Parts: sequence; C-alpha cells; structure tokens
Amino acid sequence: MKHYDVVVIGAGHAGCEAAYAAAKLGVSTALVTINLSEIGKMPCNPAIGGPGKSQIVREIDALGGMMGRVTDASTLNIRLLNTSKGRAMQVRRAQADRDAYKLHWKKTLENTDHLDLIEGMAEEIVVSDHRVVGVRLREGLEIRTSAVIVASGTFLNGEVLIGNLVYPAGRTGEPPSIGLARCLRDLGLRMSRLKTGTTPRVNRRSIDTSELERQHTSAVPLGFSFWREQRVLPDDYPVYVSYTNEATHAVIRNNLSLTPNFNGLITSEGPRHCPSLEAKIVKFPDRTSHKVFLEPEGRDSAEVYLQGIYTAFPPDIQDRIVHSIRGLEHAQIERYGYDIQYDYIDPTQLSPTLELSGIEGLYLAGQVNGTTGYEEAAGQGLVAGVNAARSVLGDPPFVISRTQAFIGVMIDDLVTKGVTEPYRMLPSRAEYRITLRESNADLRLAGIGHDIGLLEDPLYEQAMARKEAIEKLLLHLKNERIGSRHPLNKALAIRGTPVLTDNGASLYELLRRPPVRLSDLISSDDYPEDVLTEVEIEAKYSGYLEQQEREIERLRRMERLLIPEEMDYAALESLSIEGRDLLSRVRPRTFGQASRIPGVAQADLSMLAIILRQ
Repeated sequence: MKHYDVVVIGAGHAGCEAAYAAAKLGVSTALVTINLSEIGKMPCNPAIGGPGKSQIVREIDALGGMMGRVTDASTLNIRLLNTSKGRAMQVRRAQADRDAYKLHWKKTLENTDHLDLIEGMAEEIVVSDHRVVGVRLREGLEIRTSAVIVASGTFLNGEVLIGNLVYPAGRTGEPPSIGLARCLRDLGLRMSRLKTGTTPRVNRRSIDTSELERQHTSAVPLGFSFWREQRVLPDDYPVYVSYTNEATHAVIRNNLSLTPNFNGLITSEGPRHCPSLEAKIVKFPDRTSHKVFLEPEGRDSAEVYLQGIYTAFPPDIQDRIVHSIRGLEHAQIERYGYDIQYDYIDPTQLSPTLELSGIEGLYLAGQVNGTTGYEEAAGQGLVAGVNAARSVLGDPPFVISRTQAFIGVMIDDLVTKGVTEPYRMLPSRAEYRITLRESNADLRLAGIGHDIGLLEDPLYEQAMARKEAIEKLLLHLKNERIGSRHPLNKALAIRGTPVLTDNGASLYELLRRPPVRLSDLISSDDYPEDVLTEVEIEAKYSGYLEQQEREIERLRRMERLLIPEEMDYAALESLSIEGRDLLSRVRPRTFGQASRIPGVAQADLSMLAIILRQ
C-alpha cells in the first residue's frame, strides 16, 4: 500500500496543473492516468488562447502554473486577435505542436519534486466518516491519501458516437471510466450528461492551399508566458481559411437522419458557442457559408485539423462534406470526427475551493465540472491543486474572487449558477474585463502566486520590477506639463486633436486623448514594449477603470458579509419557499455569492441581508 498526501486522477490539462501545483507546494503527490504517453493530450483542436481563454492562460502563468510556458515551448503559429479593437481587448491565440505539447508536459511533471506518475485506472475513492482516505486502482493498487482531485475529463461513462455507431470510450482509442463514475454516484453526487465533439483531420499533402486565405504567424515577438522571452516564430506552419458552401449544406440537410445530433442518439446538451456543423446549418438556414480553419497539428505530423467542421456523420458523409469545400476537394481524411457523451458533476455541490461539500478532501476540476476547453480545465486544476495541498498543510483555503481574475469569474459561475451546457469562458461573463486584462495578469496575480508558494522568487521580482517601471512612467507623465509653445503642439495638430493653450496640460492628459500615441510624447526606446503597452492602456481606459474600481469595491463589501456555514435556510420563514430552496441547494459562502444565484428574488436578498446583520 502506497501513501501520498494528494492523489490526482487524470492527466489532462486540469490534472497536469493540479499535480504540478500540489507538488510545487511541497506535499507528496501522485498523478494517476491510464496512459502515461497521453499526458497533456489535446483531443480537440491543437490551439491555446482566444477571447476569454487567453486571459486564463496568462493568469495561470502569473500565479506560477505551467500552461503558458508549455504552450510557448511548443507553439507553431501565434497571432494577436481583436486587433481592430482597443489594446485592452486584444488577446493571443496559438497553434501548438500536439506531440511537443504532450512531451513538454510529461518532462515537466517527471522532473517536479514530490511528484510521482502512476499508470493505472482509478476505480474507487475510499471515504470514511465523510472524508477521503484512499484511492483503489483497477490494477489492484491501493493508495492512502488525505486529498483526491478528480480531473477525469470526458472519461466518466464516456460514449463515442459516429453515425448510428455508439461505443464506450473516454475519447477515441481509450477506454471509459465506468467504476469511478459508479463510485461517485454511490457517494451521493448529483450527476448528469453533456456532450462535445471533434472534427475530421486530413493529410496536409492532400490539400490545395493555392486559393485559400493564409493566416501568418505574428511578425512581432509574442508568447503567453511572462517569464519567457517573447519571440518571432518562422512562418512555416500557417493556418489557412476556407468556407463551406451550398453544396456542403445540401449534403448535410439531405442526411440529417444519419447524424447522432439529429437521429435521437444524443440526449445531452453540447457547447452552444462551439456547435456541430450540422447544427449550424439547421439553426442558420439563411447562411450560405461558414468559415473553416485548416490548423496544423505538428512539425512531425502531416495531420491538419478542420476547425469549424465539428461533426459526427458516418465516414462516407464526412468524406462528401470535406470534399465539397474549396481546397479540400481531394483531401484524404486520416481521422473522422465524432461526438462524445459523458457524465459530469453538478458544480453547485462544490465550494469556491473546488472541494465537494460533505466529503472533506475530495476536489473536482475540469470537464467533470461541466466546463469545456483546455484553458478552463487548467485554471480549475491549479486552484484545486493549491487547495488540496493547503488542506494537507493546514493552511487557509485559496479562493480567487471574480474581481481578481477570469479564473475567479469562472469558478464563481460554476459553483453559484451551475451549468446546463458545457461552460466556456467568454469575456462577456466578466463584469470587470477591462480591469482583468491578459496584459496585466502578472501585475494582478504574481503577488498572490508568490504568497502561496507557487511562483518562484526571481519571477515575482521580475513582475514587481515591471510594475515599478509602469508606475514610474505613469507618475512622470502626470507630473510633466507642457504649454502652448512646446514642439509637441505640432504633433497634436498632425494627429487632428486640439493644440494646447497657455494653460497647458500634463503628458498623461494628452495621452488620454484617443488620437494621441505614447510614442508622440516620449522616446519609446527608453522603455520595454510591455511597459509602454500597459501605460497606454491605463491612460486610454482610465475613465472605465476608475468606474470599475468603484464597482469592484462595492462587490468586495458584499463579499465581506459572510454567511455562517451552518445557516439553516429552511428555518428562515421570512424568505420565500423558492428562495430558501435555491439558497439551500447552493449554500453560498457570502452575501455577494447569494446575490448571484439565478432565481433568488431581490426581496429575499434584502431579508437575508437583514438577518446577517442581526
């Protein structure tokens, strides 16, 4: 019998970050997975980042996690998105080498102190007196432990669907987790089903790119990690863009009875923001085309992922769909798309630490909580890993507020509102998204990562040096005033903004004007690019940022109004029956969280505030 302080089940993005975080905090950790060669696997598209997701990756990096560093080490192509919008809204998206990404994760974990990797299938979580005491593997090994993190992805009772074919699998080519799913149900957890899907992959040599739009990698240095030098990549692995057409749509409309998305085999909800191609054709009958992104899978692989063609049609129909698209007329499909249904846990049963209410030491992270996406899973994994380690060490819980990070928004949404479809992080979910930019994640979170012991001293000092440089430049701009005779007046006139009068203005006031660039006011050679970018954002968005800071402070006051853990909502007769039921189900930790529970009336919140003050 082995003993570890923390056991992590599953080595996807959630499990990798959880295991790394727990071990980094100094507790003995075991990562259990059915195949050590598939650690950090990207079963869907080989891409990291994008709106809402890029922020999470940068926050993981700022806290001391590894996703950003592993992505940068395996990137093929990286671009800045939303470039037509303001600097605060721009985000990164990278195409990763699928095999290199896995290899870097495996190397990272194999070389992490206090962490052992174990190949096997977890079948039972042993609970005694409402707390975790062990894990039993299919292979007969029993591990004694104080904390377990379930990061099982789509493996719980997973089923793959292609056409009319249904077979058990955690993902194609890998077995599902039946015993663990049964164990979690036997422990009394509320569980349901969700579904997701993948696209066909084709051989690069069979594609004609001559008439397709080419998306180049960034011509300026770019990366996810704050701690690695930003670089320009060779433009050897571009993404190409094609489109579906009327012929594509006709094939789909004429064969809807052959896809599990419409023949009744799929009974669970899929991700609304990433629907199947057949669902898009039915839902938007007036659209004559939809984008298809041809994404490279790796330096040593000829496979190309057809982003946008999520489908589970039989192989012969998938061939017809693919061959109807420009550039893919003779494409050879190496892997066919499929859908997968799986069990997930109702996340309202979790606390903001991702620990399950009622079973001490049991944490859940990733798709098992009803989310979709590598980035969402990794963010949860880091939080679960830190909290599992801190519970072993006797340290206070680690909770990220929705005022501090996109990770905090996501977890608060999950544990407060639950899910009815796979949850995807979107910028619109974050009320304070201008404050919670991807560009300032290190300024917001490096101190927290350092305090909990996840971010090393040199990296923390690097973040503080950047923060000091930004503050120093902002102070200079606010203190430096110029008048009507200053040579900068010519630049203002060229920019089409009013010239200065005798009263003059500070450089900061000038920078707040939309047409004025920081390079108009100072020599850009004197400061690093990331400092200049952040200073310009702070000035341009100062009005919005000040307003959001007032709103954030209001929410902080609500979060400081704590609700006793033993609160008996059923006994609060001044609340409505519905309000009592909803509050009892979620059991919010603070008044702020209670105010975000869907369906709780304002009258109930007013009464709850009075009760708490009493």
